[in-house]
Amino acid sequence: MSKSWIIKSILLAVGFFLLFSLVYRIGFSEVVSTVKKAKLSFALLGVLAYLVVIFFRSLRWFLLVKTIKDKISYKQFLPFYLANSLMGNLTPFKAGEATTPFLFKKYLKIPVGQGFSVIVLDRFLELITLTIISVLAIVFVLNRGIENVVILSVFRAMFIALFVVLAILITVIVSKRTALKIIGSFGFLRFVEKELDVFYDTLTLFKKAYRFLIPLILIGWFLEALAPYLVYKSIFPVFFFDVILAQMVTLGASLVTFIPGGVGIIEVSVFYILNLFGYSPILITGGLLLARLLLTGTLLASGLVGSILIKEEKHTA
Repeated sequence: MSKSWIIKSILLAVGFFLLFSLVYRIGFSEVVSTVKKAKLSFALLGVLAYLVVIFFRSLRWFLLVKTIKDKISYKQFLPFYLANSLMGNLTPFKAGEATTPFLFKKYLKIPVGQGFSVIVLDRFLELITLTIISVLAIVFVLNRGIENVVILSVFRAMFIALFVVLAILITVIVSKRTALKIIGSFGFLRFVEKELDVFYDTLTLFKKAYRFLIPLILIGWFLEALAPYLVYKSIFPVFFFDVILAQMVTLGASLVTFIPGGVGIIEVSVFYILNLFGYSPILITGGLLLARLLLTGTLLASGLVGSILIKEEKHTA
């Protein structure tokens, strides 16, 4: 087993331990009993909202890819995005997405450099949007009376990590020379150097893309909060704005920890924030557990479907 897989396994184990500890602390029987009483209609609406999240995010990628290869159809592209989403959420900081450009090259005949340009631009705009929303969310949360020194330290670490990643992405986008130096310092990334010319040439094609990318990103983040809100609502009454605040703050925290899919760290963070807002610990934990089961289950199922469809594409090619 490679070192990377060992690290991924350790991080995932830490995440599940955090989730297990939270449920254990509240009480398994109480949490299970709470989940059993969930209103199915709201829970299913949450799953539907999450499917719409996947659609809007795949649409962003599709519109970018279509800029490169006009003849591609959404039906042809979708399996690759679904598989990419699965790989990204199973790896720290969505590092699994780095394999997607190679799938584009193999099946769609899109150069690796152009494939990377799609990922970098999309993640760059997402991080900018997430950083701005997270700053506003934390300001509102702190105004609700959170004065814990440890939590404030986590917030600082989260912002430092986000801004470091943003700085790297900005540098890569605006300076080819600096990007070459960064890549050159990592010997195992030297194979990427030959793709940089294609990468920078492709970025110029996306100038018109901003007019649809930003609205789609904002819609995506709104639905990202709506999906768990509906699942929580199936168990206990909660204000949508409170869920938005908790989600935006914890998404940044999950990036800092590098735990795949934010397993455990998201649940603990949302639990802490909603509990400070006065919601019942048992009801919060029941909602968090149900949301993890339903929404992550939806992601895994859609990702597996995408992977199967890609394999079928391979056999028919």
